[in-house]
Amino acid sequence: MDLSTPIIATLLALLPALGWMVFYYRKDYRDPEPMSVLFRTFLAGCVVAIPFLVLKIFLSHIPNLGMAFKGFTAVLLFAALEEMAKLVASIFVVTRHRLDFNQVIDGVVYAVTAAIGFAFVENLYYFIQFLNSGSEDLLTVFVFRSFGTMVAHTLFSGIAGLIWAYAYFSKQISPFSQKHLLAFELKDFLNREMLSLHILRKNVLRGKPSQRGGHEKKTLVLEGMVAAILLHALFNVSTALKLFGQNLTFLLVPALMAGLFWISYMFTKKMNIQILKVV
Repeated sequence: MDLSTPIIATLLALLPALGWMVFYYRKDYRDPEPMSVLFRTFLAGCVVAIPFLVLKIFLSHIPNLGMAFKGFTAVLLFAALEEMAKLVASIFVVTRHRLDFNQVIDGVVYAVTAAIGFAFVENLYYFIQFLNSGSEDLLTVFVFRSFGTMVAHTLFSGIAGLIWAYAYFSKQISPFSQKHLLAFELKDFLNREMLSLHILRKNVLRGKPSQRGGHEKKTLVLEGMVAAILLHALFNVSTALKLFGQNLTFLLVPALMAGLFWISYMFTKKMNIQILKVV
């Protein structure tokens, strides 16, 4: 492999990563997070991406894998595990810098930063593979990976991070009992409130505090995780399937733009810009 290939691939992957980090950092101008902490969050996202990359490479070298198995791993399994890993990476850093986590919107900032680190590692791998293939359509791949895949990662993680922060600042359990926030039980999946995504629809996405006298934190965080996983799975399906010979990727553009406008709007919500005290 030419030595220039990993250098070019690193630059191609790093430029959009830095751009999106600056974009979200400037959105949080009222009480910005320390750059050193965000850098650690970015590195945590990079670290959790490595096992998935190794697994994808391993699966790609196994012959005779059925289409059903490939579809399951690509669409659902990886979507679920990746969203969990990115959120855990951001929580891991936040638990070591609790004083900097003082706004609901901080959940978006840290989750998005971990997602950018995750997407950076993915993009680095794909750019190296593409450059080694000798294909000439570099611009299309760069645009899709930088403004499609990376934006999608930040939106999915942003939703999960926002809802985790919403749960973090509620009073039901101690703020940093992450063993409670992550130890989901099977019964939560069967909980009627979770399946209806009630809190997510009625309160969090509208930026309105819950009027129901409290809620189960595990259920709330799980709602956010389920929403992120479902959106990630739909994204994977749209990039993999064709309808009447036409790839469905073009449908992602308005959806991603709408998601980007929504998450930008959430930075302006009163509950998100107010600096909150940990209870």
